[in-house]
Amino acid sequence: MSQRAAALAICCTLVTLSAVAFADTQHLRVGDALTYDLTIQVQERASSGKSSSSREIPDMSAGAGTARIDVASVTPDGTANGTLSVDLVGFSHGAPIVVHKSVAVQVANDGEIKPAASIEPLLDQMIVLANRSIADLASRAVRPGQSWQWLMQAQDYPMTIALDRVARGQQLYQGLPTLIVQSTGGGQHASDADPVQAAISLAGTDYYDQRDALLVGEAMRSDTLVSDASSNSTLDSSTLMTIQLRAFARAARAQPSPSAPPAVEAPAAQYTPTPLPTAYGPAPLPTVTPRPI
Repeated sequence: MSQRAAALAICCTLVTLSAVAFADTQHLRVGDALTYDLTIQVQERASSGKSSSSREIPDMSAGAGTARIDVASVTPDGTANGTLSVDLVGFSHGAPIVVHKSVAVQVANDGEIKPAASIEPLLDQMIVLANRSIADLASRAVRPGQSWQWLMQAQDYPMTIALDRVARGQQLYQGLPTLIVQSTGGGQHASDADPVQAAISLAGTDYYDQRDALLVGEAMRSDTLVSDASSNSTLDSSTLMTIQLRAFARAARAQPSPSAPPAVEAPAAQYTPTPLPTAYGPAPLPTVTPRPI
């Protein structure tokens, strides 16, 4: 396994946590569409070789784009089936990249987004991290001010990643009651019997609608250091990934039969989108700010 792949695997291969079911809540309907903005920034410094002439090789990758989920069907337990369409442009290892791909997708009844196929390694990593966070939040009755520790087990290393989580508050965002949760922590694999040593730290902010079981956004930074004593090589990597809901287009409800008396509906509540906060907690915690709607 390459050191780059090993660094990504620490984040990508976390065990799945159990989540409570929301069988009586179909938070998505046929015809609904969710559009998210995506950004990715990666900085790496790699060195290798046992000679004194070995040197660090810096590298950078970045990308930005959108991901759209179109719901085609909803099962009785609330699982939505549809299509995930991703459009992203950027550069990686000095070369331009363009991602334009559509795959089948499921949105679980807790809000986890599950593509049927790989899209792109870093985007796959972003989705895995967001899903693990959703599973943890959905398994708890979280209230503003609540704090807890979240433990995740990495599969490629005998490493437990421990995150301290704090619910900083709740705000309306596009009419959605959005819980704001900060996370900080990390893990370390430092076995004397293994020439490969690894350490990771994570810090970020999650935005989750518990009522509708929807991902509203996530901004997460991971710092990873992997070293291999057998080859005297190291990889120091820092990744910042953000995903945020730009638009939630609800499908039109079925019109009543002409023979039925007209329904009298209460005036719809008028919500003013509230920007997600950009200054919660200490500076190391990434946050996201939505584009104007």
